[in-house]
Amino acid sequence: MERLFKTHYIREQECLDGVWDFQATSRFGLPEEYSDTMAVPSCWEMNVKYIKYTGCAAYRKTIVTTKDGNLRFVFKGVSHTCKIYLDGSELGGHYSAYSAFSVIAKNVKAGEHTLEVLVDNSYSEKSRLHIPNDYFTYGGITRPVFMEYISDCYIERTEFEPKYKDGKWLAQVRVFVNNISASSVNSSVKIMCAGSEIAVGGGIEPNETGLFSGSMSFDNIKSWSPDSPYLYEVKYTLGEADDLVDRVGFRTIELKNRKIYINGEQVFIKGVNRHEDHGITGCAIPLQIMYSDIALIKDLGANGVRTSHYQNDERFLDLCDENGIMVWEESHDRGGTVERLLHPLFMDQSMNSMHEMLEYHYNHPSIIMWGCLNEGASNAEECVDIYKTHLDYFTKDKSRPHTFASNKHIDDLCLGMVDICSMNMYPHWYHDDDAEWTLNRIKKHIRETGNDDKPLIISEYGAAAIYVFRDPMNVRWSEEYQ
Repeated sequence: MERLFKTHYIREQECLDGVWDFQATSRFGLPEEYSDTMAVPSCWEMNVKYIKYTGCAAYRKTIVTTKDGNLRFVFKGVSHTCKIYLDGSELGGHYSAYSAFSVIAKNVKAGEHTLEVLVDNSYSEKSRLHIPNDYFTYGGITRPVFMEYISDCYIERTEFEPKYKDGKWLAQVRVFVNNISASSVNSSVKIMCAGSEIAVGGGIEPNETGLFSGSMSFDNIKSWSPDSPYLYEVKYTLGEADDLVDRVGFRTIELKNRKIYINGEQVFIKGVNRHEDHGITGCAIPLQIMYSDIALIKDLGANGVRTSHYQNDERFLDLCDENGIMVWEESHDRGGTVERLLHPLFMDQSMNSMHEMLEYHYNHPSIIMWGCLNEGASNAEECVDIYKTHLDYFTKDKSRPHTFASNKHIDDLCLGMVDICSMNMYPHWYHDDDAEWTLNRIKKHIRETGNDDKPLIISEYGAAAIYVFRDPMNVRWSEEYQ
């Protein structure tokens, strides 16, 4: 299942999940033969034979196409570096485990074909996001895979930006149409949502993506909020050639008087940090466990989640949309030293992760803020421009605030760049300072840097524990100490 609702009525789509041929390899190249199998999606570490395997591997699946035409292969997540091949010809590659991506094969004949995926989860100087860390970095095709039949012109993605003005709901809608042909085309897209309809379009040059935008107005709209998460479908139709269906919610986000407001109503975020990790499935989380996580969040009395420290599976975001869970979505980065942030590859890899996060997840109403660069060197002069470049990128989205989680309680240099100040604090875990004393020190630094007018989120706190480990002496890792 790609999403929790039907996304196409014209475009044909086939899920390729299942058991694929598998072969661990000593190099990043296609093997001559495959001697094993692997479930897709899954993490290969969850197979006992590969529980400690770090390196390269190849996947293979035989596909059968029913007609001549263009194929688009959509991968929701591969960890962490990969190349895609069809019948031995390379279609493209990708870096970063937590972003969806696609590759296209043009003019494919109907019949049997071989799809192969090379994957590398090893640590190296070429990988600046996937590093040894305090959370696991898995290997494999870890999220679902789909094959689509597309025309020479297809709808690549959309942006739906709701606005409330003079007692009426409006929306600015942007449609990105990809022309993969060798000829210029004129394209028109019909957009329908909540009883309103418009058409946008224009010319697109060969092998280019056209951006068409328009404004819509609506009557009798039910707004989206944590207490009433009402959703609407938006249908985009490109003649008889292609279509795309998405879900949106009508809500505004405003910051004033150090508080956060949704649709003019103040909200107080009581949330959790969530890793996509499970003892049986690793980071290849099935829908049932995602649903269970939502139930746990609600049972706690919480209303928010931070996707620490990477983009989450879009189906989990769909569940947050449906259940009114407010999301701080964070691009992939754990934070790091000055040396790591200044590495020549870091900026390109990190900024591309941010770009893909906004591209694929823009329309989720549950996402009420963007985040990046958790616990990085935001107190170092030489890293200020890195933070500025990241945080300035978020201003492309005028509808949401942005932030980053800092652990620099007394010397952060980048708080002036954010809409919301966020601090991680661990009293009596990493240090013995009192919680109230730590919080007062944080507030003092925010005040002294001229950011006292912004909301403050304590983005991490707590103590870890090992399930059922009990100790009356309250030692660390015991449930008593937690």
